[in-house]
Amino acid sequence: MTPAGPHAVDAPGPDVVVITVTYDAADLVADCLRGLEGQELGDVRMEVVVVDNASSDGTADLVARDFPGVRLARSVHNLGFAAGNNLALRDVRAPYVILLNNDAVPDPGFVAALVAAARQADDDVAAVAARVLLSQRFRRVPAETAGAVHGPDGAWLPDDDGEDRLVNSTGNLVRADGFGLDRGWLADATRHHPAPDVFGFSGAAVLLRTAALREVGLFDERLFMYYEDTDLSWRLRRAGYRITYCEDAVASHLHSATTGEGSAFFRFHDARNRLVVVTKNASAGLAVRCVARFALTTASITLRGREPWRGRRGVIAVRLRALGSYVALLPHALRERRRIARSAQVTARSVESLLSPPGTGTDSGLRSGASGAVDTGTAARRETKR
Repeated sequence: MTPAGPHAVDAPGPDVVVITVTYDAADLVADCLRGLEGQELGDVRMEVVVVDNASSDGTADLVARDFPGVRLARSVHNLGFAAGNNLALRDVRAPYVILLNNDAVPDPGFVAALVAAARQADDDVAAVAARVLLSQRFRRVPAETAGAVHGPDGAWLPDDDGEDRLVNSTGNLVRADGFGLDRGWLADATRHHPAPDVFGFSGAAVLLRTAALREVGLFDERLFMYYEDTDLSWRLRRAGYRITYCEDAVASHLHSATTGEGSAFFRFHDARNRLVVVTKNASAGLAVRCVARFALTTASITLRGREPWRGRRGVIAVRLRALGSYVALLPHALRERRRIARSAQVTARSVESLLSPPGTGTDSGLRSGASGAVDTGTAARRETKR
């Protein structure tokens, strides 16, 4: 970490700034920072910034006391993941910046591997996605085992003594129906070795080229959290940039430790933001189809749902609230759509040729995006189909 003190101003600037956004998760961010303290950097100069989103659990005091080499940015409000990262990103002057979730612990070679990959990449590579593995250990079980999770390579049960690791993300995909996915979700880590090119990055662990960010802009703060990484990935693609994946940069992620993936908070932001992102970035045909499908599915659940009304009421309420909020954000989305189109180097339809088939990820679960912004309690690990 870049040293703090009276002579720090004379030291050469960092090659990379690592940003982690946190809220009421002192134990998690401490583990993350200890992982960053243990980095084997070689010739890489690193600075670490923690954005504390107005935590009430003493997170800021813990960081200031136990990690004096870390630069602490205190927000007076909970800004969410998007604006929280932007708070630090606006001040970055290093050529590279790494975003790392507060509930992720990097392997010792994580930072050096990402920087090396970026240095060796062509100038049109704007982001390098890391290899994010689930922190939990698992053991393989028969498919019919109660409580098992099912991935592309089999069925698994969480087991503290298990020897198997499963993949959280090796970058993000977007399906041709607008849904975002974590590439490799629940795949056997020993068998998942995907191609280096990937549609987008996961905000849980990624290196970004700051020159590209200055060109296309930072995260869309209207999204608060979820799909903000997909949105930025899509904008980078429209600007003519590529996104690649570095298998040697490994982080262990305690998935949904800070946000409840099955909560109403999650479902609202996930649904609304997906509609906003396709409206901003996709071709008119795809955007209209996605919004129309969401509205028609909501009407179908309301009028002809198979579950009793009591079971459907909460789902319907969240979907209607998401649709209403999307309509309120529609003027913003359309302004952004025009701005993106004016500076785009690649057509919307050309980028859509990179999208995955609609059925991709159906059996292994969709993605939930990066966390670390708010406290919504715990919930189911798997995302429910919308």
